Amino acid sequence: MPQRVPDSPDSRRRGLSGALALRFSAPRHEDRPLVIPVAGGVGALLDRRRSRHLASLLDPAVVDPGRRGLRGWLERRQAQRSSLVLVPDRATAMRFTASWHLNLARIRLAPDLADPPREVIEEICGREAERSLRPKPWHAV
Repeated sequence: MPQRVPDSPDSRRRGLSGALALRFSAPRHEDRPLVIPVAGGVGALLDRRRSRHLASLLDPAVVDPGRRGLRGWLERRQAQRSSLVLVPDRATAMRFTASWHLNLARIRLAPDLADPPREVIEEICGREAERSLRPKPWHAV
């Protein structure tokens, strides 16, 4: 079952303080998928192992692809490092993929971001998590 970041005053912190709080509070031994909204970039600083279990919810009403500054960088970084990015429609997927250079293979449509599809999250984040931490060298076949 995916683990959603609880809606508490601590989880509403955005920006660098929220990202640092999640990085140091997220349990490293847990392999459940972690579902976090992209707004604010709270999941941007998770380590590589936890980011393999990260599913990000990209709501175009809250996130601006042209945002600059630290918050924009955190939001882009979270979306780029996520194993799965859920978007409400195809137009949003194409707009954010073009401006943020996202991997289109990691984006899935979820019309209702308030209730993301658990099966898809489990399948993608579980499969991504099985890969080894160290990538194969370019010369290995």
